[in-house]
Amino acid sequence: MKCPTCGAWTLVKQTTRSPTFGYTRRRECANEHRFTTQEVIVPQEAIDEERRNHLANNQERLESVRASRPKAVRKSNARIY
Repeated sequence: MKCPTCGAWTLVKQTTRSPTFGYTRRRECANEHRFTTQEVIVPQEAIDEERRNHLANNQERLESVRASRPKAVRKSNARIY
């Protein structure tokens, strides 16, 4: 990870497990800037639901594009990528 202040690479100085988050990491860059990051653990069910919603939206968009094609193109085997 890069430092948000100067863009230098950082090292993890301390890692603690937080009861409310996932992990809290204390980092320091080569220019001695210090900052904290918090990593949140997301349940797998939330990821699966997000993926299903995304795939459904893509399918709806693809169907609307196919429906809006001119009739001559719909009859041919032209593919939309």
